[in-house]
Order: sequence, then C-alpha cells, then structure tokens
Amino acid sequence: MLFDLDGTLIDTRPGIQSAVRAALMDVIGDAGGIDQANLSLPLDAMIRSAAPSATPDMQERLAIAFREHYDADDWKTAEVYPHAEESLRTLRSAGVRAFVVTNKRERAAQRLLEYFHLADYFEGVVGQPDHGTPTPKAELADRVLDGMDVDPASIAVVGDSDQDAEMAASRGMTFIAFTSGAGPLSQAGEGRNRVEMDSLSDVAAFVVEGKLWRKS
Repeated sequence: MLFDLDGTLIDTRPGIQSAVRAALMDVIGDAGGIDQANLSLPLDAMIRSAAPSATPDMQERLAIAFREHYDADDWKTAEVYPHAEESLRTLRSAGVRAFVVTNKRERAAQRLLEYFHLADYFEGVVGQPDHGTPTPKAELADRVLDGMDVDPASIAVVGDSDQDAEMAASRGMTFIAFTSGAGPLSQAGEGRNRVEMDSLSDVAAFVVEGKLWRKS
C-alpha cells in the first residue's frame, strides 16, 4: 500500500496554513492569498497558488519564509487522523507492506512520522526534495516500485487528493479515496479501480479482508 501523508494519515492543515499566512505577511504584507492556497501541492506550486501574481523572486522568498516558519514550530500543530496507528498496526500484522508517497519534503515527512510514532509502520518514505523542481507523484511511486516484482493490481493508493488518484491510475493501481481528508478530491462514484472511504479503520478492513484483491 502507498499512503499519502498530508490529509490522509496526518492533518497538517493548521501548521501549513499558519506558515503560508506568516510567509505572505513577511514578504507581501498581505495574507489574503491564504484562502486560495492549494495545500495538496508541492511547496513551490502551493506558493504560486497563494500568490499567483508574485514575481519568481518573490515566490522564492515566500518559499524560504514558509520553510522558516513551518520548520520552527508550525509542523508540530498537526494531528493524527483517528485510528491511523491502529489501522497501520492491523495492516502490518496482516503482512501488508506499506510506504508513504508524499508531496511533502521528504525530510519533513519523516520528521512528522517519527514525532507521531508512525515511522515504524512503513518500509520507506518517498517525498519531494528540499529544493529544485518537484517530482510528479507517479514518478515518486516508481521510486518505491522499481525493482519490486509486484502486480500493480495488488497495490492500493490511499490518498485524499486528485493527485493521488492520478498516481494510482497512471500505474493501474486501486485508488482508495480518503474522503475525510483535506483534498481537493473530485467527486466520483466507485468503480473497478476506485473506492471511497471516510475511515482509516475501514481502509484497513477492506484490505485485510481481501476485498482489494477480489475487486481486482
């Protein structure tokens, strides 16, 4: 299973919004763009969504300011979604291999997982670099899957955004849409490669009971 992090396992919205707001005030002097910020995007793209008219130099300064605020204290305001650890423990006991694939900076993602005692449930964490061009999520998934002799039909992606859905579709994996997450997540009915659930306990039960593989 490939898990998204923000909005799926951990609700990081309060800290991200706080850091974006502070960065906008530091650099622009106006935090109005916070309402249009897409928090599911990699950092640079998220900054552009909050300040689309800012110059490239200003956007770079906004990203730097965001990191300073978020890494100082704001990241600690996150909260684990209900039943996350219990569900991960159930999956591990059933022999399910789990990885995190996230648009968050990889080091920041690892820090959150360790802080909330979730790191031991995952074989690996793949995220964005601290600097440079962000990697599409499908390519991040490839970093997990390369060298593994695994049928994509036996893999589930658990996420709360359209980017997670696209990652799953691009490799023929099942998408478990976590509808209690942060999104944005387009509305879609259940299909052969998509199911929608609002509880991580239900996600774990769906997989452990074998419904994922019967569905495929």
